[in-house]
Amino acid sequence: MKRKSTVFAALAVLSASALLLTACAPGNTAEDSPEASESTVLPTTAWEIAAAADVQDGGTLNLSIGSLPSNWNIYQVDGNEADTVTTVAPTTGGPIRVAADGTSTVDPNYATSVEVVSDDPQVIEIKLNPAAVWEDGTPITYKDYVATWTAMNGTNAEYSPASTAIFDQISAIESTGTDFDFTVTFDSINADWASIFTSVLPASVTSTPEAFNTGYVTTPVPSSGPFVISNIDATGQVVTLTRNPLWWGEAAKLETIIVKVISGASAATSFGNSETDVLYISSNADAYQTAEKRADAEIQASGGLTWTHVTMNGAKGPLADVELRRAIGHAVNRGLISESANTPVGVDATTQGSFIFMPGQKGYEDNVGDAIGYDVAAAEKLLDDAGYSAGDDGMREKDGTALELSITVPADTPTNKQRAVQVQADLKEVGIAVELNEVPAAKYFSDYIIPGDFEMTSFSWVGTPWPISSSEALFSPVDSESNFTGITDEKLSALFDEANTELDADKRIVIANEIDTVLAAYVPIIPIAPLPNVYAVKSGLVNYGATQFETVDWSIVGWKK
Repeated sequence: MKRKSTVFAALAVLSASALLLTACAPGNTAEDSPEASESTVLPTTAWEIAAAADVQDGGTLNLSIGSLPSNWNIYQVDGNEADTVTTVAPTTGGPIRVAADGTSTVDPNYATSVEVVSDDPQVIEIKLNPAAVWEDGTPITYKDYVATWTAMNGTNAEYSPASTAIFDQISAIESTGTDFDFTVTFDSINADWASIFTSVLPASVTSTPEAFNTGYVTTPVPSSGPFVISNIDATGQVVTLTRNPLWWGEAAKLETIIVKVISGASAATSFGNSETDVLYISSNADAYQTAEKRADAEIQASGGLTWTHVTMNGAKGPLADVELRRAIGHAVNRGLISESANTPVGVDATTQGSFIFMPGQKGYEDNVGDAIGYDVAAAEKLLDDAGYSAGDDGMREKDGTALELSITVPADTPTNKQRAVQVQADLKEVGIAVELNEVPAAKYFSDYIIPGDFEMTSFSWVGTPWPISSSEALFSPVDSESNFTGITDEKLSALFDEANTELDADKRIVIANEIDTVLAAYVPIIPIAPLPNVYAVKSGLVNYGATQFETVDWSIVGWKK
């Protein structure tokens, strides 16, 4: 079984907003994306910031998701979806949190210190906060970290982690005298080690592969945050979170968080009718227009870590031919897709030129434009060279067999379908027939994408502040849980190893762009558009909304006094 990389890696999403399958590819296609001027650079955090003293005590926050989690364990491959992370985020935390500028900081609620104490071998020393407990009162100790590592490091094939990245480079986790003080020793240098310490699982969750994989299909993982999941109404499709009575930090300002399942097309309407307090818009023009009409709401836009793409299954069928994949890359008008998606929500359109970095992020270069930028003539020549001739009707065939492909999209996600329709039209222009295969959204990943039962598809990847290590599982190895393409390039493994063990930031960027070049050459994925984080929020909501990197502090999310 295959799937998405987890919270500390990349995250697959297909929410009702325009993200996953919207029509937003970045700006120009055949040329390098122009550098954004300072006036167009979006902030990394756009929500209204308020000190705890300025936030009301009490109140309810109403959020929406596209579907209930298929697995509440976000470390397991089936649980690694954006809706699941959104729902459980107020119940999680760890020694590392991310600041507004993308840097890692220590969260004092979970640890008193996190330090690199040796470079050779690389050793991290963590001193946990002894006051931190699971929701049943059990202390959070180094044993939980050992258990999480055991489930995630890939040594036991019975576990199905979303990604083994970084965990598989740990050689030991050992107590340094108490259950709260421990060291983590790596068998090789890893520059992104901090990314796996943003949360942890209770040892009970990882006690057996069965507990890890299926023990939390209908039951939430025990809380270690300021909120607990107090009720899951599977019939009414509502999740209720309330204050964690054993939370040891500053008491949460909100009393209740209600998370409702609202299908994609209805999410904006619900927000417009004041049924919810937050609407993720991304590039959904209809949602943007609906949100603008709500008098007591405001729209926020920050930079984002999400990018849309067309993923191709290169393991079988016509798409096993790299020349056909390159032809499709040249045929898709990424700029037009981006423009139609982003400009209606007031954000400049640009094409995604990297498989690793986001525009505006240090290290970003457009390595996609020259390789597979929009060029109909180049697409047609590649098709000719690959033996696909054009018939009288202009449609391509080879040895008497028509070239017909399909693109699988989840139902009730208008933006995904919008993007797929554009791809369908673009490929028709070069003689490739494409059928839209709409499948139930709840089964989209589990029954189609993960098993590889598709030819082309389009959703979104949500990255992290650690873009190099978090990207690896998407492309290498071929049997990675998150490599839905079914193919890889043998050069990638060594390049990712080199990048992940290089501590010099500038040298890492050089290696990462080598990786980008390899990916652009064999085209497992066609990057389309970087998506800004565009949110509509009810006026008065503070410390929550649009952000690129920053970890939400759920203890101070609430309503301004």
